[in-house]
Amino acid sequence: MRKRPAFSRFLVVSLFSTLLFLFTPQNLKAQATPAAARKGEISVFGGYAKVWPDYGPFTNHGATFGVDYIHYTHWFVNPSVEFRVKVTSGGGTVDENTWGGGARFEREIKYFHPYADFLISKGTIHYNFQNPTNPHPTGTPYTSDNSIVYSPGLGVDFDVTYHLAARVDYQWEFWNLGNNQTLTPKALTIGVLFRIPFHAF
Repeated sequence: MRKRPAFSRFLVVSLFSTLLFLFTPQNLKAQATPAAARKGEISVFGGYAKVWPDYGPFTNHGATFGVDYIHYTHWFVNPSVEFRVKVTSGGGTVDENTWGGGARFEREIKYFHPYADFLISKGTIHYNFQNPTNPHPTGTPYTSDNSIVYSPGLGVDFDVTYHLAARVDYQWEFWNLGNNQTLTPKALTIGVLFRIPFHAF
């Protein structure tokens, strides 16, 4: 556990580089024209999740799934609202689960759909120790806790068919468990996405 949450330089550089890439003149001209004929779409996604929980020597494994609605505009990026759930298990250390939602901004470049998002979730952590050793102000066994989780992220969808796409998603999470106990997990999801488009009339 760490005393203070800190945005890594890698996070800042990655977000800045992605936005810079999306807004270059070449990419602004590369958006496929069929997007202009679409009003929006609902996407359902799911996949395998690997989490570095920032607690103990082991990684967590589980699943991420959710749904989002994207609205196609004439802007440089298309905004969407997303809801997602992540359920993972850490074996002998901790389990970390989150559910929540937020905003996502996508740029369509032919078959690729790079995006950046920011999610706010409810996070729960369960300590899998037989005899909990974590100190707690009340003196009771400290077996679980919860936190509001702030999570900026980056990802890309790659079209396989008109409705189906592959997804790679990476999130940075910032937990605050109180009493200066903070965690900064990282989550990688590899999965698939199914689109249900709405065409303009």
